[in-house]
Order: sequence, then C-alpha cells, then structure tokens
Amino acid sequence: MVRELAKGDVVRVIKAAGDPSRPMCLPLPIELLPKDSNHLYVTVADGSNHTYKIAFRPKGWKEITLGRGWQRFYREYKLQPSNILLFKHKGRDDFSVRIFQSPGVERSYATSGDEAVDVTPPKVRRNRTRAPEAPRRRTGCINVPRSAVAAEVEQTFRSQHPFFIMHITKRLLGTHFLPNVPHFGDDVRDGVMVTLRSGKISVRAVYSKYGGKRRRNCGAISQGWVGFLRKCNISVPKLAVFEISSTHPEVELLVQFLDFE
Repeated sequence: MVRELAKGDVVRVIKAAGDPSRPMCLPLPIELLPKDSNHLYVTVADGSNHTYKIAFRPKGWKEITLGRGWQRFYREYKLQPSNILLFKHKGRDDFSVRIFQSPGVERSYATSGDEAVDVTPPKVRRNRTRAPEAPRRRTGCINVPRSAVAAEVEQTFRSQHPFFIMHITKRLLGTHFLPNVPHFGDDVRDGVMVTLRSGKISVRAVYSKYGGKRRRNCGAISQGWVGFLRKCNISVPKLAVFEISSTHPEVELLVQFLDFE
C-alpha cells in the first residue's frame, strides 16, 4: 500500500500485470488525482510518447480500479500475467509505466505486430519507416493533463512553425482568458498584441506573462480571446493547435480547432 505522502514525494507503484479479464487495482490514494477527472493518461517509457487514456474508479480512499482502455493497453503491449509494471506518477492524472519481464529484467516495448524480447536497457520501438518531415521545431503538448488524442496530434501534425497544443475544455470556455500559454520567445515583451487567425477569421488579443515564480515560462491570452472563440463558433470543448507563425514585428498565431473525445 502507498504510505502517507510527504510534500514533494514521487509516487511509484509496482504491480503484476495479472489476468486482463480481472480488474487491475492500484494502491493510489484518491486525493492524489484531480477531483474532476475519471481517467489516467499512461505513457510507456519507450521513446514513442504514445499515451493511453484509461478510465478508473475509486475503490475506497486508498485504491483505484482501472477500467476502459486497460485491456487495449494490455493487448497492444502483449503483456503476460507475470510481467511486472512500474507506474510513476508524473503529476495530476499523468503516469509513466515501465514493463519488466521478471524482477530486474526490463522488457522490450514491442506492441502488437512486433516480436517482444528481453532486453536491458529497453530498445526504442521502430515498427515503421516515417516519411521525411518538413523542418519544424516543436514546443510540444502543454495541456494538463496530457491526453492520448493530444499526444497523437503532436506526433502527426506537420508545420514549418513551432506549435503547441491545448485542450479548450468546458471550464476554459467559461473564462474570459486562455491561461498557461507558453512564451513565444525571449524577445517578445510582456503585454504584446497577438493576432489570432483561423481561416479567414482574424482577431487581435493581448498576451501577458505571469509574474514572479508562478509558471515563469507561461502567460495568458486575454482581451480578444472570447471574441475569437465566438467568431469561430466554438461553444463545445475542442483541441486547439497553435502555430507560432510570426514573432516579429508582430506575434501571429494560426489556430486550428479539432474535435476530441
């Protein structure tokens, strides 16, 4: 069982994979997870950043049971009941997991269609040849919690510009600003005007950096954000991809809204 947590503790749970037809129970205190979430986002430490969305339900106060999505994870990674899984809590409902064939021997991370063999250290899965990518620099997926659909978009989205991905959740639709937006560069000052573009729609907004020790690399878009959503007819939660197409002489963001489950 998980002991009482001290401030700054990193929670790790070791469990046998067990029979996939039976519920997987993890000794995780329910207060460790966000109150508004009923899913975990699990990423295997194989270098691919493929993330699985797995439903959970509380089992008392110090244990949870994994549900929808767990059998798919079990099947695609071809787990065996005797395999040992090491779950590491990365924050909120975000977890990484390592797979061991036996104590002290980490497995390769081959999924369905690949041959799994014992190996130490693990090898990165390479099951297909990727087409050449257009030059780009990612800022990556910054939403919290990280989701399977955002991770998939991050891996497949092609752009010549840096980009970041955020969930425009129901909660964010009810606010007058967009929080936790990453800085656009050291040369972009605080309070800069930002042009938001989606197709033929263009709206001017303001980007303000957070001050002090609060998320030093982030800020918020306001004074135009609500109007931009209204003009784009965004009234339900969406996944938004922001391409930083320009930072000089003005900041311009190209925005695409995508549906997600």
